[in-house]
Parts: sequence; structure tokens; C-alpha cells
Amino acid sequence: MNRLEERYRRVLRLLPTAYRQEWEDDMVAAFLDSMDTGDPETAAYLADYGRPSLSEVASIASLAVRLRLGGADASPRSYAWGQAVRLATLMTMLTHAVMVTAGIGVTLWLAGKIAWLPAPASDWAPTTSSSVWLTTWNLAGYAWLPAYLALVLGQRRVAQAVALIAVVPPAITTVVTQAAGDTPLTVSPWAMRLVDVLLLLGMTAFHQGAPPVPRRPWLLALPIGILLVPVPLFTLQAVAPALRLLDWPGLSCAAVTVAIVVHLTVRGPRRPARALPWSLALTLLAVATVALRAVTLTDYHHQIQRTALTTIASVEVVAVLAVGVPLAVLARRALRRLPPAAAAT
Repeated sequence: MNRLEERYRRVLRLLPTAYRQEWEDDMVAAFLDSMDTGDPETAAYLADYGRPSLSEVASIASLAVRLRLGGADASPRSYAWGQAVRLATLMTMLTHAVMVTAGIGVTLWLAGKIAWLPAPASDWAPTTSSSVWLTTWNLAGYAWLPAYLALVLGQRRVAQAVALIAVVPPAITTVVTQAAGDTPLTVSPWAMRLVDVLLLLGMTAFHQGAPPVPRRPWLLALPIGILLVPVPLFTLQAVAPALRLLDWPGLSCAAVTVAIVVHLTVRGPRRPARALPWSLALTLLAVATVALRAVTLTDYHHQIQRTALTTIASVEVVAVLAVGVPLAVLARRALRRLPPAAAAT
């Protein structure tokens, strides 16, 4: 085995074991044949120093995603994990869409454009920018709303392209402001940018073989979510300043905890396989929120209310773990009952 073949087989490890056992030798033979130029010197050089091209690696990575996060015709375990990633991505994007939609309403309220609502308190006065470009740049986060709608409507590539509009400007702003020293060096902005990148990667699970997203429930979830979360949240924060101690990671922990409690309550004990994708999806979200809450604790070190903030954050982590660990155990048991993945054809 030469170095080129060794490197290619290393890339093939991205594929599921059953698939590799069936097709690895054929794929290696086809790849080596495509690299053969007929020139002995070139062949000898490629054998020692050649590497799979980026397009080849991307093709294998795409195949690995389709196989590991399978559609309706995939093995039960692959389908369960695929649905879990798709559900987790949809729920996170729904949260983004709900918050930015509510944010539009709050911005109009703070600007005095909604006359039938009481005027906001003085400490809620909006900060306006004289630069049109800066204002447009700051509004890029609202692109999560059309990105969510595009994903629900089955336009995955459009959703990814629109989501990039919501991801790139905040990432550049974070780099510039923290590199220039305009704001204290904190972990939270970087953690949020990482979540955005994971969302972009999660959209790859909506590949061609994936089942279509049920449009009606996910479209109805948007207005329902706005009525259940942002509206009462902003109302309470406006009248109770103590609630402003809840930051985004804290709100995420609270939302995931409530979702898991509801899921465990309505989860059918006789049909665990039907609830398995939701169990896995909520487990993934629980792990993500606990990690997000843990890494952002360092931002409290220099704050005046660090004791109260640290105590609240600890309670949030304990709450997620208290419901997330039993759910993970139930999901693992249900997953082990499914037949293992068979070799794909």
C-alpha cells in the first residue's frame, strides 16, 4: 500500500463501517485508477506525495452525512440519528426566528412606532446609528427568519445561503471589536458564533434523501412561539429588572428544560421508537446548552453581580442535567433496541 492509498483510506474512515466493508476496495480502486496518468515518473511521485483532492474529500464527507444521517430508506439507527439532527436544527432555527421576529416588534416599540403600547422606560431607550451601512450590518441577524422559512419549505441551499448573511457580519463584528479592545474579552460572543456554525453544518442533514419537513406544524410554531416566549419575557423584564440577569445561555437552559419535561410527560411508554428521534434531538440540545452555559461562566468573573449570576447559572445547569440525563438513558436504551446499520447499496 503506497502513501496515496493510505491517505485515501484514511479519508474513507468518515463512512460507516458497514458501508466501508462493502465498498471500500472498489472505491480505492476507482480512485487510484482516476489518478493514473500513464507516466511512470508522475505515478511514482503521486504514490508518495499525492493526496485526495478537496473535491474528493468533500464528496466523501457528503456521502458520510447522507449515510450516517439517513432518510426514510436508511437503516433504523441511521434514520433516528438523521431525524434527531434535523429536529435539533429546526428547533434551534425556530428559536432564532422567534427571537428575531419578536426583536423587530421590540425595536418598533422602543422607537415609538407602536402607539397603542405604553412608552418604554428610560433605560430601555434604543441606540441609533447615523450610518446606514452600520444599521444594515447590525440588522443582518434578522436573516434567521427567512432562513428558517426556507428550510421548512424544503429549500435547504437557499436557507444556508441566507443564514450566512446572519452569521458572517456578527462574526466579523466580534473579531474586530475584541481585537481592537473596544469591549472586554469575553467568551459568549465566540460561543454564539460557534452555535451559528453548527447550525449551518446541521442543515446538511436535510439532504435529498431526507424526508420533507412537515410544513404546517413548523410554520404554526413560529407565531405560537412568539406568543409563548418573547412577548411575556420582554414584558416581565420591563417590569421586573431582576429578570434581566437571565442571559441567552440561561434562557436556552430554561427552554430546553421545559421542552424535555414536556417530552417526558407525553412520551408514549409503549412506543419508544416513535419518540426516539425527539429524545435524541432534545439530548443533543441539552448537551449543547450545558456546554454553552459552562463556557460562558468565565464572563461573570469581573461583573459586580457575579455571585448572583454564578448561582443562577449553576441552578440552570443542574436543572438541565436533572431532566437531560434520564432522557439520555431512555434514548440510549431505545436506540440499542434498533437493528444495527446494514451495508448501504
